[in-house]
Amino acid sequence: MTTRVEIINDFLAINVTPGKTIQDIVEASGSALPFGCRDGECGTCVVLIESGMDYLSDMTDKEKAVMKTIGESSPKARLACQMKITQPNGLVRIKY
Repeated sequence: MTTRVEIINDFLAINVTPGKTIQDIVEASGSALPFGCRDGECGTCVVLIESGMDYLSDMTDKEKAVMKTIGESSPKARLACQMKITQPNGLVRIKY
């Protein structure tokens, strides 16, 4: 069972199993979504979740702190390096 992840900017759609990080998905797909530190500290990989937030892991305290530091307040904003797919049979649409 998989969840479909669409990266809108790159016109990519990937079916993935729960437990995979968005970073894993992006790197395997050839997306141009940028990453910096890959550890949730720099804010380079901020994305907007256009739909499917229910299929993603909750925001960590580290992720919340980085969002505050970079001044990102949108409820749709997440760090791609910190999110994981948590449930099957869904659709997650990401825009960067």
